[in-house]
Amino acid sequence: MKRSTIPALAVILLTLAGCSAGTPGQTSSPSATTAAPTPTATPSATSEPMSDATCETVLTDEEYTSLAEDGLVLNPDIFVLDDTMQSIIDAGGLGCYWTRSGGDIRVWYAQGATTSAEWDAQQQSLISAGWTEIGTPVAGTLQAPDVNDPDYLPVVTYRDGVIYYASYVELLPSVKALQG
Repeated sequence: MKRSTIPALAVILLTLAGCSAGTPGQTSSPSATTAAPTPTATPSATSEPMSDATCETVLTDEEYTSLAEDGLVLNPDIFVLDDTMQSIIDAGGLGCYWTRSGGDIRVWYAQGATTSAEWDAQQQSLISAGWTEIGTPVAGTLQAPDVNDPDYLPVVTYRDGVIYYASYVELLPSVKALQG
């Protein structure tokens, strides 16, 4: 019995040694395979501006001046307006929240990288939930239904691999990436 155990053990060890020797060769093959999907990583290229996006840089200088004149300051503790904004932030997107001390005026903004397929699915989901396509000020803009506060009817739009969210439609033209 010991004789049959030793050859079996030797075969197992040789097989394992062969696997570990074959692994580096196999590693180089998948890297060639991974290089093929690199063109699919085009959304990553469009999301590069996302890595530079901050709450202090996404809007126009005029909008930041207007926010300051209205006494609104960027609040580091984001109070999320709705599930749509939350989903953008949860997916790694940027969320911004400006508030005024002692006032009820607030401004919400979010943006996040997404694929056109993901946007198509989200767009259909929002429309099913009562959002309507208003198409202005940016083509494809959707506006939330008036279910809570008529002063805050959030909007979303999509361009070049990024979804943009604002707490009111007039904020969208102030988003630098949506100009032009």
